[in-house]
Amino acid sequence: MSKRDFISYLKTLKPEDWEKPATEKWTVKDVVAHMIGWERIDPQVIQETWRTKKRPWFYETDDFDDFNRKSVADYRGYTPDQLIAEWEKYQQLVQEEIDRIGEKKLRAEPSLFGWLFDQEEKEDGHYNHHLRQVKNAVQKEIN
Repeated sequence: MSKRDFISYLKTLKPEDWEKPATEKWTVKDVVAHMIGWERIDPQVIQETWRTKKRPWFYETDDFDDFNRKSVADYRGYTPDQLIAEWEKYQQLVQEEIDRIGEKKLRAEPSLFGWLFDQEEKEDGHYNHHLRQVKNAVQKEIN
């Protein structure tokens, strides 16, 4: 499932779907805000990693709670349409960076840029993980 497929799915949601709990802590809207937070930093991370040839900061930790909390808070006041537009904007900026450097060159450095492609291509990748959460939340019957 691609990022574009994820967004296409989000465009089918009803307004009330966005407030459904997707995890113990997050609603569907929060999950999307979290995803945007990561996409928002990607252009800068791509540039910096290409320039320095140093692994991105998120390879050096597995504590992302503060980053995720901030991303969700940053987008708290956004409507679903605004969130989708924001995500599409950052997807475009990421694609521009990939095109500027060259996808082939980036893929040739999997230890530095594997995250850029794996998260979308792997069944257990970040996008698919959160898309499953969103779909499960939307499909649940409220008793």
